[in-house]
Amino acid sequence: MYGSRRRAAAHRRLAGWVTQVEHVVGERISDQLRGRPGWQITVIPYVGQGTATRGHVRARVVLRRRDPTTLAGRVGVLVTSLARYLSIDVTDEPVRIEVAGRTVHAVSGREGYLEAGLDLPDLAPGWHDVHFAVAGSTALGRLLVVDPEARVGLLSDIDDTVIHTGLTRLIDALRTTLLVPEHERQPIPGAAQLYRGLVAGDDGRAPTFYVSTGAWNLHESLEQFLDHHGFPAGPLIMTDWGPGGQWLFREGSVTFKSRTVLALMEQHPHLGWVLVGDSGQHDTEAYAAVARQQPDRIRAIYIREVLPASITRATRVRKIAAELAGLGVPMRLIRDSADACEHARSVGLVAEQA
Repeated sequence: MYGSRRRAAAHRRLAGWVTQVEHVVGERISDQLRGRPGWQITVIPYVGQGTATRGHVRARVVLRRRDPTTLAGRVGVLVTSLARYLSIDVTDEPVRIEVAGRTVHAVSGREGYLEAGLDLPDLAPGWHDVHFAVAGSTALGRLLVVDPEARVGLLSDIDDTVIHTGLTRLIDALRTTLLVPEHERQPIPGAAQLYRGLVAGDDGRAPTFYVSTGAWNLHESLEQFLDHHGFPAGPLIMTDWGPGGQWLFREGSVTFKSRTVLALMEQHPHLGWVLVGDSGQHDTEAYAAVARQQPDRIRAIYIREVLPASITRATRVRKIAAELAGLGVPMRLIRDSADACEHARSVGLVAEQA
């Protein structure tokens, strides 16, 4: 026990030191490039969400080249992908945010990220424009106002749940992420149709959210992928890759995903939830942690079996599913989208004709 505490304390000290070094190096690079020809400060909007009277938006302030690469083929895709990852963040930069005539001012924080809440003038459910302005440049984002009459919300993992990534096979995952353009990446068969059916449900009001331990740098490309393949639009909630106060790489998957779901539950207390993930990472444990705390709020949990099938993974999922069944929470290990659709239809989450 004492030894594990000492290791944890040492890990936190190391993470804190690496964070400070990263911050200093990033600041120096940013200061050197500011004002140079071909570079400009810009804001990258992320999809926001909220209620009719309160919105929550995210963005990141970075330095970018004014003219993106014109290289074609796989080389161009690789250069664009690396540019997303190797971003030059800008901290302490004032940002003006406006939604439906309401304005709030924010300042970019660590690694250029910012989050802001703002009061809204009783907006109608659906999508609304978010206007960002920083250092002479502007950007247009979106905010989803969740329908107060909706009864169910859909939350889905992304990697190997909606898109073939191969996270259980590192080389495949790197190839997909760095070399394959969005329109060529392969969605999980039937997933978009399943999600559209869940969103339509019995009232057509269900909001969709996506959660991923992937880096925020991939937000734009994942939005394009989801739109290209017909998935319901919705906010993407991702992670900051790099050292933090408690970690060297990123926040742990179970902690991040369970914390994200619980926060959405608190923001939208009228919604029950359908949670979708896969057996390859730790979605089972993350969603189970939520279900143990809020069993009455979970309508169904679907865990897609990642191929090649693993007896160990399947046994783990079924053991947790048996536990949650005692709480009245259905968790299903599904072979494919049709399997999930069949169960969803049987419990009224998908219309009969879907």
